[in-house]
Amino acid sequence: MQLGTELDQQNCARCHGKLTVPAVFRDREWYHRACWSDGAHQLADATHVSDAIRRMYALFPPLSVHEGLL
Repeated sequence: MQLGTELDQQNCARCHGKLTVPAVFRDREWYHRACWSDGAHQLADATHVSDAIRRMYALFPPLSVHEGLL
């Protein structure tokens, strides 16, 4: 398929809007470039938060129910 020949029949996998150029084809799906970029930034932010929480729990593991009772 040449770029632009069938894009008018495609929808963005993220926003479900009609696909326009510039477009990105990843994981067998079409995306607007802005939608792909926004999703990549959200994934990077979520990964950063997840890593920070994982490091916090390594330093300060949560107390079990029995450890918190005196």
